[in-house]
Amino acid sequence: MSRETKKSFQNKSNKTKDRNIAKLPPFKQDLVHSNDEKKKQFDQEQPKSLEEMMLDIERRQNAFEHEQISVNEQDHFILETADGQEKSRKTFYREFKKVIDASDIIIEVLDARDPLGCRCSQVEEVVLTSGKNKKLILLLNKIDLIPRDNLDRWLKYLRNEFPTIAFRSSTQNQRDRLGHITTSIKACDEYLIKSSNKCIGASTLMNLLSNYCRKNNIKTSITVGIVGFPNVGKSSVINSLKRTQVCQSGSTPGLTKQMQTVKLDKLIKLFDSPGIVMSKDTNPASLILRNCVR
Repeated sequence: MSRETKKSFQNKSNKTKDRNIAKLPPFKQDLVHSNDEKKKQFDQEQPKSLEEMMLDIERRQNAFEHEQISVNEQDHFILETADGQEKSRKTFYREFKKVIDASDIIIEVLDARDPLGCRCSQVEEVVLTSGKNKKLILLLNKIDLIPRDNLDRWLKYLRNEFPTIAFRSSTQNQRDRLGHITTSIKACDEYLIKSSNKCIGASTLMNLLSNYCRKNNIKTSITVGIVGFPNVGKSSVINSLKRTQVCQSGSTPGLTKQMQTVKLDKLIKLFDSPGIVMSKDTNPASLILRNCVR
């Protein structure tokens, strides 16, 4: 078949196809045209030779590697300090590791509004596998922000795994002589928990730490590390226990930049740590909702 004959045949075929399309309902015509456009685009994108195919593979590989580098950079710089300068995850991790290594007891502070979302399995695994008989205590902070029934249920759930203390940090404005409510959490009704600006749960925690000293026949001192996500109230917990504003605290994540040491009494020394998000799979949106990043 000659080239002219072949071209004439294709033109007739296209005209017949167009007439058939015109007989179709409007929505089917749109579908046919859409498929034709996709086919043209697909034909244009197909490599015409082995050399073009290799160039196309190389281009896609470079694009993928560039995307992976961007993801790794975002994962590396996940926290931001209060002065607006980003600090790497490695820097925060080193400070966190100092606290873990130097502590006999680790207190993991959880936000009572989302305890499971604030728990860090990596932290708990590091503590339990350290081989140095370290103890882990969960501290359920901000209990004034949830209903009493929810509080009781969370305490029951968490105490199946680790000792858990219900806690409300002091919100008093004075710099020192912060007040404590010594009543046990069982005896505190919901009104008292929500209305008081004094600390609740400090006496229970201190009794637990004192019992640990007696049980292990410790006559010198013990060190207690305070760890947790950014903005769960770690510094506020230390201030409430000390009854003095010794650590800077606020709603801005990243105020604590390095390990801080606070002597609570002659037997107990506290370590405050920077908030750190250990999991690489943590959803950035959930971190923003928890006010973990700026």
